[in-house]
Amino acid sequence: MNETWDYILVGGGLQNGLIALAVLAQNPAAKLLVIERDGRLGGNHTWSFHLDSVPSTALGSDGCGWFADLVEHRWPTYSVRFPALDRVFSQAYATCSSERFADVVGRRIAAAPNAEVWLDTDVTDIGANEVRFLRGGAPGILAASLVVDARGPRDGFGGRSGFQKFVGLEVELELVDGRPPLDTEVAELMDATVVQDGGFRFIYVLPFSGTRALIEDTYFTNGDALDRDALRQRVFDYIAARGWRVREVVREEHGVLPMPWRQAGPIPRTAPLVAGYRGGWFHPATGYSVPVALRLACFIAEKPPSAVFGPSFDALCVEQEQQSKFAYLLNELLFSATEPEQRWKVFRHFYALPDDLVLRFFSLAMTGADKRKMFLRKPPPGVSVLKAMRILPGWGLR
Repeated sequence: MNETWDYILVGGGLQNGLIALAVLAQNPAAKLLVIERDGRLGGNHTWSFHLDSVPSTALGSDGCGWFADLVEHRWPTYSVRFPALDRVFSQAYATCSSERFADVVGRRIAAAPNAEVWLDTDVTDIGANEVRFLRGGAPGILAASLVVDARGPRDGFGGRSGFQKFVGLEVELELVDGRPPLDTEVAELMDATVVQDGGFRFIYVLPFSGTRALIEDTYFTNGDALDRDALRQRVFDYIAARGWRVREVVREEHGVLPMPWRQAGPIPRTAPLVAGYRGGWFHPATGYSVPVALRLACFIAEKPPSAVFGPSFDALCVEQEQQSKFAYLLNELLFSATEPEQRWKVFRHFYALPDDLVLRFFSLAMTGADKRKMFLRKPPPGVSVLKAMRILPGWGLR
């Protein structure tokens, strides 16, 4: 199996799926191969994003661009709840399930004359322009003008990381007094009025219909241990406290995402192109990495595969590093300078900021003024000033 491709994308997750869609939208005849070690693309996730953070080149001026089919559910507004803060943001919010992702990416690749997906394929080595693999027990070598390695997180943080961990249940609820219990116009991003236990805790409610929702119990903690049974029960307890009753559990998802406060190293500038979480193309302070992955995907699609590297790519890397540097700092302040049960105050402070600043933060496209307004002038409530000054000498003198 010695073949030459324009693109070989190793890993069938968010980053490479977006690259495949962007490239094929720009050049439907591209020779493109996605290699995934598991039996399906996309894993078991729900990706959420603010629609205003999606580039117009991807969504299209008429909303029918190459990214549009990934928008599975959308809400015109979203809400957050904290003690002494209950706020609704007039910004569109959307999600894409892994099932939808696998379907859209799989269909686009199947419709392209020179593109393929290889599932259940192990990659044994990746070079600048070649990939060694085992498929059906048979080894092979492939060559490509551009190889992208987006195989997911690897531990390069030396223990300097907190964790976002969650268990989510997609449930079908019973009617309440003959009526659907859910408000389908509002996505509930954070209900932080729940008991704070071991870190910042909140419940996430995405109403897919009047009776169906994804409800997640999420924690920002220093440890990565995930007690799925306990978190699952807390989801059921929350549902009961809202006066809802579960008719059926449709599916369950869970995860533990590193939230590092030190960059593993500079973003690689040479082949192979290391992308996604592995390459530093993610949002360190949130789980919202769709805008970052989209920026890289659009950049790659706009250039011939042999011309991706160069000054413009270096500039894109520098911008991502600078944006990430601030997010890493926020993680260090949250996990090193804030008592676990006080962390909710940091987020309440954040969600009281202007709407456009909140959007730029989630898009990882902050200005200098945004950073100063958010946290750099003085610590928000809950952050230890003495600990913060050790992390950022001169705090309070800026």
